[in-house]
Amino acid sequence: MACKVLVDVHVDPDLLVAYVPEENLLAPDGPNKGRFDHPYLSFLFYGMDGAGDYIPIKQLREKYNRPRHEVPPIDEDA
Repeated sequence: MACKVLVDVHVDPDLLVAYVPEENLLAPDGPNKGRFDHPYLSFLFYGMDGAGDYIPIKQLREKYNRPRHEVPPIDEDA
């Protein structure tokens, strides 16, 4: 299967935007919460928290103005 993709670098050459014809897209049968493998995953994230969310590195937090990931303290009285 051949797929045509149009990459737009006109507005911002540092930001690549790709357009794909709608007929080339397939909707998933259901939500896919499985592992996401990417070659830069270990460079961009420290790992996953208990909820399954990725913990971003400092540079990503600063770029997207996100707070630092804090692990809630364990309540030993409970």
